[in-house]
Amino acid sequence: MTVHRTTRAARWTLWGPPSLSVLALLCVGLSAVAPAGAQQIPSSYRYLDDGQQTGVFGGYLNLTRGKWDLGPRSAAYAGGRYSIEVSGPLFAEGLLTYVPTTRNVVDPRRAEGDRSIGETDVHLMLASARLAFSLTGRRTWRRIAPHIFAGTGVAIDVADMSDTEETLQPEDRFEFGTTFAASAGAGVRIAPASRIMLRLEGSMLLWRLNTPTGFGDPAKGLENVAEREWTRGFGFTLGAAFRF
Repeated sequence: MTVHRTTRAARWTLWGPPSLSVLALLCVGLSAVAPAGAQQIPSSYRYLDDGQQTGVFGGYLNLTRGKWDLGPRSAAYAGGRYSIEVSGPLFAEGLLTYVPTTRNVVDPRRAEGDRSIGETDVHLMLASARLAFSLTGRRTWRRIAPHIFAGTGVAIDVADMSDTEETLQPEDRFEFGTTFAASAGAGVRIAPASRIMLRLEGSMLLWRLNTPTGFGDPAKGLENVAEREWTRGFGFTLGAAFRF
């Protein structure tokens, strides 16, 4: 009997009472499961796996028309866009935009305040390239990725000459022609689904208007006439794109 009690005591000394042994096993099991559960905590960031996008957009462009009121009027616009991730937070874009609007036909021979003799159609085509920087890199935070951008391009008026313009002397006719355009702004990309991207942007646009040579004729009483004039516009854009 004495030997038996000694052996049981020795076993309890090594392993503890049976209830304590079970408790120890449960603790070990919980410690093994806990790290696996911690790894499943969802992150607010999502990686943008697809490096290319193509989409459409529309918006409104608020334009200034220059000293002589020659430039196009403010108008709505629409266009298409292609984007590709370049490296890290950088992505490049190509845009083609159509702006249907009008402008004044100005006769410099008339008195100040009465120089507009009518309107003519303007069909602007803007082709531009942009480089953008994503503030969250190639990821979204809660499906949102803000960015800034800058770009250059050309603007072309493809409208024909109107009958009103033909009444002017050739040197007095304004031609928008093909002009350099620059843009810069900021926006946000929103990813509501795995392959869909929504865009919201605000931008500033600069382009140059060439003053007709007839506006520099001293006989017409005009002064301080510059050959070229920079004008600006502010745009607000909404768009959607498909990622692939």
